[in-house]
Amino acid sequence: MITTGTCQIAYFVPDVRAAALRHHQMFGSGPYYVLDEVSLPLCEYRGQPARWSISSAFGQWGDIQVEFMQQNDALPSFLYDVFPAGSGRFGLHHLAITVSDLHAAADEMVRDGYAIALHARMDNGIEAMLVDTIAENGHMIELYQDCAPLREFYDFVRAESIGFDGTDPVRSFPAA
Repeated sequence: MITTGTCQIAYFVPDVRAAALRHHQMFGSGPYYVLDEVSLPLCEYRGQPARWSISSAFGQWGDIQVEFMQQNDALPSFLYDVFPAGSGRFGLHHLAITVSDLHAAADEMVRDGYAIALHARMDNGIEAMLVDTIAENGHMIELYQDCAPLREFYDFVRAESIGFDGTDPVRSFPAA
């Protein structure tokens, strides 16, 4: 059994900026930080090398980080696995959790009959796998390898939300 806690809820949307602004207006969440082009040096979709144009916005809503994702092209992807391209449907895509051993957790889920839809690593070393639990849950589960860059990212988003007065609710990530 994988023992973890949910650290993020992610939505597939047509426009990350509009979705982040609307969530902020409805719930006071944020601020949101937008990556216009998520870079994935390692990207395997259902076991095959893949590349997409994807944008994401990240913000804090109480104890949960919220991510909004949009796909900027129409290539088959893990996003369209939940909401088919051209369907006009969007919504909850995945819940993300951290695990101490990503590969062991993914292997356990595969043994339980689930498929790995995405295996990815970001430029900063954050590694994740999205597990196809759509038939059972209506969404995917994202497993993150617990690591310093991931904790730093989550800490940044959370820290920015403390005392957030609603000014400039949708922002670009600060230059590194």
